[in-house]
Amino acid sequence: MKKRLSLIILIVLLTGCDPNFSFSEISIANANDSVQEFIQYAEVKNGNYLYLDGEKSIYIFINGIYVNQGNDAVYFSDFNVSAQQDTLNVFINQEYDSDYSNTALKSQVLYKIKTVEKYDTINLFINGKPIFFDEIFGNEQLIVYEI
Repeated sequence: MKKRLSLIILIVLLTGCDPNFSFSEISIANANDSVQEFIQYAEVKNGNYLYLDGEKSIYIFINGIYVNQGNDAVYFSDFNVSAQQDTLNVFINQEYDSDYSNTALKSQVLYKIKTVEKYDTINLFINGKPIFFDEIFGNEQLIVYEI
């Protein structure tokens, strides 16, 4: 019994479990109707989009599917989230490839973040640099922030 308890504690410590939020990449087809409607609006141009579905679900949609001739294709290779008090920080790695036909590249990604806490600020970092969201949506309405 003591060994099992030690093993469970070790696993929790190694996974770095944060009880305030969880996140995962989800398929656009598996998103609820309001999120799919938001993506239909947003996917017509490249950009970084935030969708707030109530107070406890946050969706991050990153679109880099459109490539200008002569430029490398953009794809996204990593996603991570951390929280500090009332601020949620979202980290994404953006990379480039000259092979436009590589279907394994993720040029369009959707992430769902489930939260326990309410965050006043959501920061986006791409390759470690702070980036603004192109548009922010909330509960089926567009929230426009001019920068």
